[in-house]
Amino acid sequence: MKFDLLPCIACLLALTVVEGRSLRFKRSDFVFRPDHELTWEERELAMRRGHTQSSAANTGSQTIVGPQGIAHQTAGGSVSSNLANDGSSGQLSAANTQQQSLQSGDRFQSQNSGQSQSANFGKDHQQMSNANTNTNTVQEGANIRQQTEGGAASSVVDKLGSQASQAQTTNERYVNNGQQGTRSTGSSQSQNIGKDGSGQGANSNTGVETIVLPDGTVITKSFGASSSFQSSGKIKVGAMASGLSNMVQG
Repeated sequence: MKFDLLPCIACLLALTVVEGRSLRFKRSDFVFRPDHELTWEERELAMRRGHTQSSAANTGSQTIVGPQGIAHQTAGGSVSSNLANDGSSGQLSAANTQQQSLQSGDRFQSQNSGQSQSANFGKDHQQMSNANTNTNTVQEGANIRQQTEGGAASSVVDKLGSQASQAQTTNERYVNNGQQGTRSTGSSQSQNIGKDGSGQGANSNTGVETIVLPDGTVITKSFGASSSFQSSGKIKVGAMASGLSNMVQG
């Protein structure tokens, strides 16, 4: 598969990351087209729009059968850009996914993950966002443990000031020798800072855990906490609250 890219965009492709490893492209994957090879319609359209657009994607998979079992891995990634020729504005985005699994006897293990990033900038503003998910599963006979994590963040900087927010979640479930349980936690943070130094912010954390013992006893624990602040000139106000509960049934 070949991709037609302008030389000024090719350097962006090495920035995509899959689970901490660079997502690499072979030189043979690209065909660079100098300006004199563009059609008259392509040159006219590029000059009229004043923007250069490019995109690329790749996928791969691998399966290994050996003494330790069957291992399988797949991965994919994509990037795209739309940049003003004078560098004054643009949009960039990238995404990648990866799946891994290993089957060995009655033991199965897998990991699925995905990430995405985007950016939008102009003369007087900048916006960025990213998100990620990750799921790990281990199953051995009747026992199983699965954990899922996710997060997202965004930020905006403009003439009025800056805003930023992020959130994270974790979910886990397990079955171990007749005992089973679930656990979920979440947190979020946000802030808004004005050019004049005034600002607002908020934080929250929640969690709940349920355990079912082999004799049927159910134990539930939960907690929550939140805080906020606001400042303007010499006035600063803050508040916070928290709670905790435990319950046993059976």
